Amino acid sequence: MSRTLAFAVLCWPLAAAAGERCLAIDGDTLVCNHQKVRLTNVYAAELNEAGGYAAKRRLQLIVSSGEVVLRPYGRDRYGRTLAEVYVNGRRIEQTDIGPRAGRGANWNVDRHHHLGIRKRPL
Repeated sequence: MSRTLAFAVLCWPLAAAAGERCLAIDGDTLVCNHQKVRLTNVYAAELNEAGGYAAKRRLQLIVSSGEVVLRPYGRDRYGRTLAEVYVNGRRIEQTDIGPRAGRGANWNVDRHHHLGIRKRPL
């Protein structure tokens, strides 16, 4: 019993550090452990559009603030992993990044609906 407790205490810091290490490429795409990840529920402006760099900075601040966990759903046509991204147990939402922008701003349905991802209200 005491060996199990000692092992758990020694391994606890390793478990707390587990998770993805991510950097924002833009407001809706990350690189996590050398793999591109596209957030399924966020549609941010491109870097060459108004608000693009602000969205990237907000996403980077969020993923830098705690443990990042990915819930992957597949890949897009560019080979990126499509995933819901959680930081400290909370899913990153559109409102965290800014107003809906880019091609997704004019769509009436979620672009990733074919993967079975339910669209959550903004």
